Amino acid sequence: MVMVKKWGLLMIAVVLLSPGFSKAQGIKDGQGKTKQEDGSIYEGQFKDGLFDGLGVLTDLNGDRYEGEFKYGLYDGEGVLLYTDGSKYEGQFKRGRLNGEDVLTYADGGGTYKGKFKDGDYVEAVAVDASGQPIIDNAASNPAGPVEKLK
Repeated sequence: MVMVKKWGLLMIAVVLLSPGFSKAQGIKDGQGKTKQEDGSIYEGQFKDGLFDGLGVLTDLNGDRYEGEFKYGLYDGEGVLLYTDGSKYEGQFKRGRLNGEDVLTYADGGGTYKGKFKDGDYVEAVAVDASGQPIIDNAASNPAGPVEKLK
């Protein structure tokens, strides 16, 4: 149950870090750096004034996304690095979680591996540091049974 709650926090963090259709002041194309109205800082590639290509977006509390952007949104492979040391590695499409992902907790509490489609949770499994399942798949996973990490 604890892992489900932590996963919910991940979803909130992804939404809060999402840049939306972010436009830079004075940067049309190429490499650059900009500070957004909300205080977040983006450094990376731009196309037509939007985040597009490889870049790094850091919010006010220090959480940051490093990866691919398209049309101002997370799109492609990316890594979310949290100030507590936890790390989310996965795939995004049009600013939403999409594909396989891995969340590693900084406190050594384990790893969470799952799949998303268009921002919706499809399946996942949580394991502790020794590789043992934390969540009872049948009882706790709304998507049904999941595979154990290999």
